[in-house]
Amino acid sequence: MPHFIQPEKCIGCDLCAKKCPTNCIEGESKKIYVIYAPLCIDCGVCASYCPVDDCILDQHGIPQRRINPKARPYAVVNEDLCTACELCVDACPFNCLEMIEDEGHFFKVAFDARPRDCVGCKLCEDVCVQKGAITVVWPDGTYCESLGVSTFGPFREGKAIEDLEEGVRLPASRMEVRA
Repeated sequence: MPHFIQPEKCIGCDLCAKKCPTNCIEGESKKIYVIYAPLCIDCGVCASYCPVDDCILDQHGIPQRRINPKARPYAVVNEDLCTACELCVDACPFNCLEMIEDEGHFFKVAFDARPRDCVGCKLCEDVCVQKGAITVVWPDGTYCESLGVSTFGPFREGKAIEDLEEGVRLPASRMEVRA
């Protein structure tokens, strides 16, 4: 189940669409944006950039919050484990990674050339053939499991989140995609 933009909260700013790594968010400036479910990878990037708290719900229907730019996760390459397959470089939708010559290695290795452009979508990590060669971490160095509440916000701060009220229904357009 993909992330979902609540129409009554969307202000049409287009930040979510600009930062989405799979270009699954559509809309017009100053109007309501919509997430195209078949392309959504549940990375949470849209919610982490949205200036309106609780505008975007995660795949479990839990409202998500914006992440301060200095607190965003980013990809880190372990050059000693990199196999030079270049899959991470090809997968990165924002061209944050490059292959570089590295002293002490026979082949080129991946390098996070533009960490400020990294949105933490984890596409690079997902395609990596060598476990641990590239990981997405929080600024404090801890592993970023996801951008959602499991690693950010109430759960990370040790607070509980109340269950969603019974009777919450998905909009008809979203139900059609799931069927």
